This record gives sequence, C-alpha cells and structure tokens, in this order.
Amino acid sequence: MCENTSMSANIEQPVPGRLHVLVQIYALHDDFIKNRDLACRAGCDLCCTRNVTMTSLEAGLIIRHLEKTGQQGLLTHLQKSAALPRFRPLTTTNTLAHLCRNGQTPPEEVCDPAWRPCPLLADSRCPIYAVRPFACRCMVSTSVCQKGGQAEMEDYLLALHTVFMQFIEHADAAGHTGNLIDMLTVPAAQRREGGRRSENGFIPNRPIDMILLLPEYQARARELVSALTSLFQ
Repeated sequence: MCENTSMSANIEQPVPGRLHVLVQIYALHDDFIKNRDLACRAGCDLCCTRNVTMTSLEAGLIIRHLEKTGQQGLLTHLQKSAALPRFRPLTTTNTLAHLCRNGQTPPEEVCDPAWRPCPLLADSRCPIYAVRPFACRCMVSTSVCQKGGQAEMEDYLLALHTVFMQFIEHADAAGHTGNLIDMLTVPAAQRREGGRRSENGFIPNRPIDMILLLPEYQARARELVSALTSLFQ
C-alpha cells in the first residue's frame, strides 16, 4: 500500500527559531485552505475529542501563548483529565513513512472517536484556537459534521494534510509526539526520558526522509511542497 507513494525530500536540518518555522507552516496551511468551501463554523465541536496529538514544538507554542495571556490555569484544568481514556499514538507520521519505505507494517493504532469532548472546550469554544495544534487545524469538513456524524474531506486535501504533518514533525525532529493532554501536563524533561516510547505515551519524532504522497498528487502539490521545503533552507 505504501509503494510508489513518495516524493524525495531535499531538506536541511531544522534552522534556529523552530517556533517561527512552525508559525510559518501554519500560515501556509491557512493560505492553502482559505478559499475552500468548508462547513466548519464557531461552535461546531464534534471533532474536538480527547484524541488530539501534537509535537512538543506545538506544545511549546501553546504553553507560551497561555503564559502570555494569563491562562496557565488551563494546564491545571487539563491535569484533571489524566485518568480519562484517550488516543496515545504508537508511531509518528515520519516514522510511518520510514516504515513504508522499508516495506514494514506499521503498528495497529487504537482510537475511539467516542473519547470526547476535548477537556479544553468551554461552551463549545476553544480557548487556544489561535495556537491550536495542526491535528485540530486539519480536521475540516465540506459538510456539517453533526448531520452525518463525521467529517467529509476530499482525498487530495487529506493527502496534503499528511504532508503538512510531516514537515511539522521535521521542524521538531529532536522532540516528541504524544496526546495533547499528556504533552501539556507532563514536564519536558520527563517527556525526554526513556527510549522509543515512554511510560507517558511519548514517542520520538523523526526528520523527513521521504514524503508520503501518491503519484497522481505530486505534480499538483509540487509548489506547496517547495514552499514548505524552503522554510528549512
């Protein structure tokens, strides 16, 4: 299934100012979807579950925002959700690409969409919306989710969102990925402990060594991939 799904990547190691690079990636995504006919509106929260994952770089951006806006109390609130079931990933996007490249089968993930709502929600609104992680940004739909019970997205958009996730992970190649609740409540030093996977569910990120993109999308996506690549050169 992973055969012939890659584009080669000529990317240098992340430059200083990784948070700035992350913000630029978010800006490219905003520009990418701004003219698409999406049904997403304020107060639509069906996709706001406890299954959101993110990189440690994204966690850093959120924590800095909370400190600047005096909302550190949200972190204490999140700690109350520590015992709730949630998705804890077994692999990152770039690790998945690496496994595919080597003909290996990725581990089977367990994720229940019924694990909701996101503990950050307040009156169906997100208090960190301006700095929300990419896993939230990419969850868009061309139809109202409440009607059909799930989001609808064209295959090309879904494919490009995977590419965005690869570049975000690349920007944090020395960091980790985990569930939002864990990433925002466990100290950074504790996240770095252990080997491939810590007891808190954190897994190490990887740099890009190939881009997961079907051949039929590669020409169409070339300009965007070039723009993402340029952020690291």
